[in-house]
Amino acid sequence: MIGYLQGQIFEIQDGKAVLFNSQTGVGYSVTLPANGRYATLHAGLSTALWVHTHVREDALDLYGFLSREEKEIFLTLLTVNGIGPKGAIGILSKVEIPTLVRAILEGDQASLTEIPGIGKKTAERVVVELKDSLKKKAENGALPAEWLAAAATLGAASSVRSAGSAAFAALSFKEARDALVGLGYRDNEVVQALKRVQDAGAPGTTRTEDVVKLALKEIR
Repeated sequence: MIGYLQGQIFEIQDGKAVLFNSQTGVGYSVTLPANGRYATLHAGLSTALWVHTHVREDALDLYGFLSREEKEIFLTLLTVNGIGPKGAIGILSKVEIPTLVRAILEGDQASLTEIPGIGKKTAERVVVELKDSLKKKAENGALPAEWLAAAATLGAASSVRSAGSAAFAALSFKEARDALVGLGYRDNEVVQALKRVQDAGAPGTTRTEDVVKLALKEIR
């Protein structure tokens, strides 16, 4: 089974990237989440992906993620009866992970049903089957403790403004750092760029995709 790939993006479109490995001469077609973290990926970029291999009778599908933790959330969703790889990748494409974690931990089925692909019965199963599992994974270090902290912050928020608290902002900056390093930028260069963004107190920096865009402006 393929669990990790490094290479250069040969092409990327319709939620799939072809990652070419020059040592093997093989290009792997990998399905990616369609969210802001992946918006900066482009042809010619060298990157690395944590991969889940899904084997079917007539096909072998690869699903890729910029961090091990994202892959872990994806695999956790797959344990729910009724959610397959396409459904799980669709969920991660439509909602940020802290929001998803908050809804699960609070048993907020109404919010879960607003996510495309999750109906009432599936929302019930997600809460029942994953609530304790997510807590244990965070305690064991399989998931960042920051995700639980951010989820708790979101749960206490009464507005979009309160959702941009220190805990959630810190999570966004961590994810942005992981994404930019995954895109091939040097870690010290990324840290300095993120520090300048943070010091500037720029608006709209509570979402990972916004942080990435602002940091890229600083790097360039």
